[in-house]
Amino acid sequence: DKTKETDTEKTAKVETKESKESKAEESAPKKSEKQVFGIGQDVTVGKVVYRVDGKEVADTVGNEYVNSTAKGKFLVLNVTVTNNGDKAITVTDDFFKLYKGKTEFKADTTATMYANQAANGDSAAFFLQELNPESTLSGKVIFDVSEDTINDPSTQLQVQTGIWGTQTEKINLN
Repeated sequence: DKTKETDTEKTAKVETKESKESKAEESAPKKSEKQVFGIGQDVTVGKVVYRVDGKEVADTVGNEYVNSTAKGKFLVLNVTVTNNGDKAITVTDDFFKLYKGKTEFKADTTATMYANQAANGDSAAFFLQELNPESTLSGKVIFDVSEDTINDPSTQLQVQTGIWGTQTEKINLN
């Protein structure tokens, strides 16, 4: 009888240990899965905080003097960038890439410059602006893409630290 009890106890201990391990695996976040962000949420990448404030679709951007017309449609993203670092950064369109699944789209630099120009023609460009520590800058990032890409549920904006993009996060747009 003592042998049977010991076998039963051993089986119970093994089952308990296995269930604890599987529960620990379920509760621990997997390193390969990143947090999912959406429009209106602050996304910290290194010492820079990004937020997509909104999106719209347009055929043309700019003003009456300088404008650009899309080959497909312009996806216009209203973005805010905050520098929480200890050195100034230069905001460029290289900080932003659009992904539909594994397909990568680059920002339309010309359309982005035109979209960020003030109505009076002054160049209040969002890009190539120095952003000092403890400062925030808002502007538009423009992608010339198809309506299918704009409406695809897998379409995400990737934001990164600096031009080399050593740290990245993605923001769902749909």
